Amino acid sequence: MLAGAEREQLLGGWNATEAAFPDGVQLQTLLQQQAAQTPDALALQFGAQRLSYRELHQRANQLARWLRAQGVGPDVLVGVAAERSVELVVALLAIVKAG
Repeated sequence: MLAGAEREQLLGGWNATEAAFPDGVQLQTLLQQQAAQTPDALALQFGAQRLSYRELHQRANQLARWLRAQGVGPDVLVGVAAERSVELVVALLAIVKAG
């Protein structure tokens, strides 16, 4: 539905976000490494809310510990009902960390 130039701009310009990631490294490990390297750098922003890598790591770990205490681990389903927010990202990361 897009003209040739518009399609090229969408696919080639705006969406040029490819990045190389190491094989076999889990998301939580990459975030933990980033938190150790640049703890005060901006990790997440949604509207006026901002979290540094340290804050994101701490909040996700706190929730992950609580989830594990509730029996969450590998192969345990966890439901999340939340609108887009900082809390949603923290919750999803905590679920990954919990198992």
